[in-house]
Amino acid sequence: MLATSLHLMQGTPYIYQGEELGMTNPGFTEISQYRDVESLNMYRILTETQGMSSQQALAILAQRSRDNSRTPMQWDNSAHAGFTAGEPWIDVAENYPQINAAQALADDQSVFHYYRQLIAMRKQLGVIVDGDYTDLLPADPALHVYRRQTQHQTLICLNNYSAEPAEFSLQALSSLDLSQGQVVLSNYDDETALQPAATGSLRPYESRVWLFGH
Repeated sequence: MLATSLHLMQGTPYIYQGEELGMTNPGFTEISQYRDVESLNMYRILTETQGMSSQQALAILAQRSRDNSRTPMQWDNSAHAGFTAGEPWIDVAENYPQINAAQALADDQSVFHYYRQLIAMRKQLGVIVDGDYTDLLPADPALHVYRRQTQHQTLICLNNYSAEPAEFSLQALSSLDLSQGQVVLSNYDDETALQPAATGSLRPYESRVWLFGH
C-alpha cells in the first residue's frame, strides 16, 4: 500500500535495498547487536542518564535506530541470508529464511513482483510522469486518495492507511464518467479488488488504482 501511494505520485521514487522484498526491521533484543554509534550513545544516555530500563531503551532503538535499515541484503535462505560466506558486520533479521530475493522471485504474488508492476506502470502511463496532482480527501484520517491528470488521462489512487475497513465513494470525489474507468492495479489479488465499483469498502491497507482514458 505504501509503495502504491508513493510510486504513482509526482517526482522520482526511490527503492531502498530490501524494501522491494518486504524486508523488515531486524528486531534486535540486545544492545550488543547494534553497531550504529549514534544508537549506542543514545542507549547509554537513556539508561545511565535518564534512568530508563534496558527494555525501554531497546524499544526506542527498535523504532528509531538507523541499524534497522542497514542489515545485509537477504538473498536466499542460506547462512547469513546468502550475503557472505564470512561474518557480516551486523546480524540479519531472523525471518530471512522466509523473506529473501530467491523466495520473492519464485512467488508471482510477492512484494517484489508487485514493485515490478508499479515500475512498469510508470513507464507505460504518461499521466504518472506528466499529470498534475490533487489530494481528494485531505482531511480523511484513514484514506489517502489522490488524482493524477493530464489532458488525455486521469488516474485515481485510493489507499487505506488503516487496519480497519474504510468506506469510499468515487462518485462523491469526481465528476468523471465512472463507466469509462477501469481498475488497473490492486494489492489484493481477488475479484473484489478488480471490480470497478464506484462505492464500497477498502480493506485494511488496501490500494486500488483507477484509470480513465488511454
